[in-house]
Amino acid sequence: MKLFATLALVLAASFASAEPLPDFATLIRKDYIKPLALDLGGILGSASQHSGRTLGFPGFWVGAIGAIQFKPDVNDRVLRDSNVKTFGLPMLEAGVGLPFNIDVIVHGITASGWKIYGGGIRYGVYQTGLIDTFLPNVSLSAFGDRINQDFFNLTHAGFNATATWNLPIIKPFILAGLDVTKLKVTSATTPGVAGLSDTATGSRFSLGADLTPFPFISLRGAYTLRHGMPGADMSLGVKF
Repeated sequence: MKLFATLALVLAASFASAEPLPDFATLIRKDYIKPLALDLGGILGSASQHSGRTLGFPGFWVGAIGAIQFKPDVNDRVLRDSNVKTFGLPMLEAGVGLPFNIDVIVHGITASGWKIYGGGIRYGVYQTGLIDTFLPNVSLSAFGDRINQDFFNLTHAGFNATATWNLPIIKPFILAGLDVTKLKVTSATTPGVAGLSDTATGSRFSLGADLTPFPFISLRGAYTLRHGMPGADMSLGVKF
């Protein structure tokens, strides 16, 4: 719990500035668009539920989620030249379980000039029962997200494959994901940059666990590599 609280504080601080990326308009160049899209897309891709087991009809989940990257990509000059080190993204999320092992999930946040919203669908490819409970639950999911900001717009598509072992209290999981992110500059002081866009594709791998310290309370944490950059994911919420 102490580790979760520490990560949550870092996450909140990274997004608390009244003007995130204040130097974007002056720093952005054509070659800098793709690395920034790679970092932001990886964060958006991580900010989703890590579960191989679907909620089940009529289950639901509601809570706070977040992702942290411990340092920008080596080519992300916008964040590095802005002296950004650890950065992250919090969101509120809700999900509902439907028949046929399908979950529908929505999430988003509006703060500090950023409007972030999105959602997706998770399908339970294999869900265990009493006899095969030692086997992993496997799910596939696809998410779409959008960021509207003063200086750029961003669209993101994320795809995940997750395996979760449904043990009584602690549920370990592994995840592999792919993020495709397009960033379009809408305002820049450098001539000729406004209106330019680029698309980045990055991998994501997570190892973590979902805890149930109290009935209906879900606490999730994971170590994640996004396009080779280390970070962490977390969530805290209520699940029925």
